[in-house]
Amino acid sequence: MNDASKDQMIDDYLNDRLSREDLIAFEKQLFTDHDLAEEVSINKNLFALHETEVWEDITILNKDGIAYQEYLLSDDAQKIKAAINNAKCKYKHHSITPIKRYRWHSIAASLVLLIAFSYTFTSNQNTPENLYADFSNLSELPSLTQRSDADKLLSDTEKLFLNKQYLGAVRSLELYDEKYSSQSANTLLYKGMCYLELKQYSKAKHVFNTLKNSDALDKNKAYWYLALTSLKQENIKDTKKTLKFIIDSSYYNNQKAEQLLAKLN
Repeated sequence: MNDASKDQMIDDYLNDRLSREDLIAFEKQLFTDHDLAEEVSINKNLFALHETEVWEDITILNKDGIAYQEYLLSDDAQKIKAAINNAKCKYKHHSITPIKRYRWHSIAASLVLLIAFSYTFTSNQNTPENLYADFSNLSELPSLTQRSDADKLLSDTEKLFLNKQYLGAVRSLELYDEKYSSQSANTLLYKGMCYLELKQYSKAKHVFNTLKNSDALDKNKAYWYLALTSLKQENIKDTKKTLKFIIDSSYYNNQKAEQLLAKLN
């Protein structure tokens, strides 16, 4: 079987165009010819990737291919393209049938898409959502019950917060504020984080700004939590601005601010 007839046979096999006799003969050959079986497998995967059963339609990318268009214009993709073209120049000295030519371009495009997928997957690790999850370590919040005479409302707040019952924790803190008519840096941090986890961003910012403008010794912690608020809102510009201020002022979590800023740049 020459290359042209083999290529046509593979296409016919994948598109159910073989007669019963040819189908039996071809599948029997697949059991003994490992190279042929591998080529069939590659072509089958290419059809699936491009969501087509016709090689002439291979230039029409599926929805994943469209998503990678921006990457394909990048410097990295251009380097890949140059490498593929170099290989193509070496390959063109051999006889190439029309079907082979379609396959060559399709394999080249598929390689770029697969590398793009790998690049995109890695880049997606630095989305605002993922970065917020990585840097908003709720265990960093100081305990509200360090003192032996701590009010039960504070212990209730901490338990509710740790169990992610943020509405209940806010209500418990409000009762505490009403009881003592005062707010500490720690209670403000807990309340602000409750609102942030509830995605009530304006309330979260108000609480953190209250801490920032207070006389508390830990008031500069507010800047870190304001940065987290902007990050959770996917407001990258404000996040970077606040992070730079934290770094320049050597405020709370300035080293983490440097790490987060590096991932955002």
